[in-house]
Amino acid sequence: MTIVKYMLRLLALVSLATAMSSGVVHAAEVNPGAVVALQAPLHTLQVDIAGIQNYDERGAENNVVLDFYVGPGASITSFRWDVNVTSYVGSYLSEMKITFSDTLGNGVTFTPGDGDDFDGTMDYAGYQDLGELGLVFNVGADGILRLEFHDGFKDLGFDEAEGVWNAGTLSFGIMPVPEPSAYATVLGGLFLLAVAKWRRHC
Repeated sequence: MTIVKYMLRLLALVSLATAMSSGVVHAAEVNPGAVVALQAPLHTLQVDIAGIQNYDERGAENNVVLDFYVGPGASITSFRWDVNVTSYVGSYLSEMKITFSDTLGNGVTFTPGDGDDFDGTMDYAGYQDLGELGLVFNVGADGILRLEFHDGFKDLGFDEAEGVWNAGTLSFGIMPVPEPSAYATVLGGLFLLAVAKWRRHC
């Protein structure tokens, strides 16, 4: 194999590493002998929500907001819930919501009791791959995933809780963006491998 072919392979590997900076590499075609890049390992953030009160509509100052560091530019790819919630008399289970987003508010609003237009206590559990809905999003450069617990409509008095998240967990699938130093290490190793193969064939 000529040096030109080795250089072309190396160029392809550099392009592949550049594509990995987006967090996901899509293979348009699989060819025998092609180099396949694996996605970065998927991590899970699990949040215990026991005892969190539901107060007001999104953006209100008295809502409970939790911030979690997941890494700059990390993708939020899936969501699992297993919760027990109570909506107080005068409000609805279908109004209890969680918005998980970047710090600018770009993300997903989730309603476990969607369609349950009554008060009371219920268990809800499930899993959603956000990619299936086209709702995968990236956090910002600050690396913060923000959870805001809020209500869909303020039924009760000012500063009065509309409900409570009695118990349970929320789990988020997170695809981190590899550090630049990781790219340098991979590219350096690939370059040395290409040079060694070229020398053997000279």
